[in-house]
Amino acid sequence: MSALSAPVLHTSELSLTDHAASVRTARRHVRDRLSAWGFTGDKTDDLVLIASELVTNAVVHACEGHDEVRLYLQEFGGDCRLEVWDPRFDLLLQDREPRHFREGGRGVELVRELALDFGVITRRGSGKRVWVRILLN
Repeated sequence: MSALSAPVLHTSELSLTDHAASVRTARRHVRDRLSAWGFTGDKTDDLVLIASELVTNAVVHACEGHDEVRLYLQEFGGDCRLEVWDPRFDLLLQDREPRHFREGGRGVELVRELALDFGVITRRGSGKRVWVRILLN
């Protein structure tokens, strides 16, 4: 008789305050956590890229180099949710029209393309959570 193995809920949280290194730290953290949980490959690379984009947006636009940014990662049975929190509930994500030969303006569009699901939760006085879901299997 064989026993079925039930999925395990994995969670991780990271606080980012050294904004000069925040994006690199976030990418490394996501890759290391997913690897420790047994995930590698293209979808892992996609989630690392998404984390990079969302943390960059939070650091550059919402925190202006001063406030804390938090990254949350949850995985259950290959369904992974990544959230990036910043203190600016009033600063919504905007789809900007990217211009040729200009850096920037493509991050939110890229996140939407790579993620299974994507959203923003805001609460006055409690900041903003930008979240994505991606299937790792």
